[in-house]
Amino acid sequence: MNFPFDLIPSHPISPHSFLPFIGLYAESHFKFWIPLSRFFKAEPELIFDTPWRLEPGQTPTIFLVIKDAHLHPVLLINVDITVHQQGKLICSEHWELDRTINDSQTQLEFSLTDCTLPYGEVLVSPSLNYEVGGKILRLEIDNYDQIAKLPLRITIADEMLPVLPGWLSGDTHLHSSLTNDQVEFGASLEQTRKAAQLFGLDFITATDHSYDLDDQPDDYTKNDPELKKWHASRHRILEMNNSDAPTIVPGEEISVANARGAIVHLLHFNDDQFFPGSGDSGEDWPNLHSQYSIAEVLAKRSHNTVSVGAHSAYKFPWLQRLLLNRGFWETKDHENPGLDGVQILCGTPASSNFQNSRTLWIESLLKGFQLSAYGGSDGHGNFNRNWHVKMPAWSLGIHEDQIFAQARTLLRCNSNKMNDLIEAMKLGRTALSTGPVGDLVVTVSEQRFGIGDTLLIDSQQEMDIHITGVSTIEFGSQMDVTLYLGELNGIQESILYREEDLNNEFERHIPFTPITNSYLRIELTSEGSRWPGVYISSPIWINISESSA
Repeated sequence: MNFPFDLIPSHPISPHSFLPFIGLYAESHFKFWIPLSRFFKAEPELIFDTPWRLEPGQTPTIFLVIKDAHLHPVLLINVDITVHQQGKLICSEHWELDRTINDSQTQLEFSLTDCTLPYGEVLVSPSLNYEVGGKILRLEIDNYDQIAKLPLRITIADEMLPVLPGWLSGDTHLHSSLTNDQVEFGASLEQTRKAAQLFGLDFITATDHSYDLDDQPDDYTKNDPELKKWHASRHRILEMNNSDAPTIVPGEEISVANARGAIVHLLHFNDDQFFPGSGDSGEDWPNLHSQYSIAEVLAKRSHNTVSVGAHSAYKFPWLQRLLLNRGFWETKDHENPGLDGVQILCGTPASSNFQNSRTLWIESLLKGFQLSAYGGSDGHGNFNRNWHVKMPAWSLGIHEDQIFAQARTLLRCNSNKMNDLIEAMKLGRTALSTGPVGDLVVTVSEQRFGIGDTLLIDSQQEMDIHITGVSTIEFGSQMDVTLYLGELNGIQESILYREEDLNNEFERHIPFTPITNSYLRIELTSEGSRWPGVYISSPIWINISESSA
């Protein structure tokens, strides 16, 4: 297979209204100061969505998201959902609704309880008959103009999501309906957690934009010094975590200044204080200065929080860099003391941005910065596909990048209780994956050390390196594995062990005697399903005892 990475309107003008965005449900009603919008219509946004993957034993559930019905009340008449596989009708179900919606955002669920779906990929075609403004209308999938009405693709899994004992899986970069502004909005916390359960995740995060969390709850064009929206969200998450469903880790995505003064994003988890960050929001343009730098957040944050560089080397489109002073995480930014990790993967791995993020991360590891690896989708809803504004007031689009749980973070963790999740993050017990999963354990004198641990050994003391890996047919059962050695203050990593075309599940024992302070980490690759399968572990750190050196 050979896929090693090292070889390969009435409001003031807001400049971000002219820029391309990705990763979000598309807000279609805000016109800025422009009287014409090519995709504006006097209807609420109506979107059918569902996770792109269904864990065995879960009931297929289709969501209907209704946004801005307070502006355009809608009567939902009935819903039909059909399911096909390879051109054959598998089942269909019908719901009579007769329900008027006039809220700012509502979501309904339609469970296919009478359908027995076959394994593999199925095509789901939901439709809605509705009345708005005295007109009876019909939609398929969504009521956005300019977008092809392609069926929702769902993989009905016959095997559980790959995971190894002692590890949990989640998406650590997600936006909910708390992210709501002139161009985008997300799904509700309840709907997002339901999607996580259907998919097979153990936890998710709520990393809504700091510049959205400080808005008035009912008006995203006005800030709220009392932070009612932020406080309400923390209270709601605490209530929801009292159930057995996937845990929600509270957080925010803070816009902060990097070493150059450009604006980058920081994923900040489990802090009981709010950090504003409006530099790239366009709310006070041309003021493009963030309230905090990376270092200032790290210095002022509360105890037992986790801070991770978001989509680290992913570059925003050039217009956003020009007009909003948006940058990316550069070498010096990775070297901030107290930074816990970096989100190397955002969406699919088929991107030069991912390769650049991986390279910068490795360079930091070789300098001794103990940054753990994270993966996440940056999804705003978008459980099945990515609806997005390509150019505000002008064009919309869809694609299958940055969709829910496409890239995941794995935590070596005792449970999905909040304290255990945060502790695993703080200790660097993380990995990222789009499919295959692995583990790395070092044994020295009958002592075992896992990913994220630091061990102190004598010079020339031999250790046993134990590598394991698992994948499924769904995510590409053939795997390549690479074990990397990074010698601190070195120029590059070296490959200690590599093997290709391993099937389904494997384990290997490799003897090794380190001679200098270093680290070990592993990567797995597979052909994947819809996108390449990738697994990258955080390191195990090795310190040589000075008395024996």
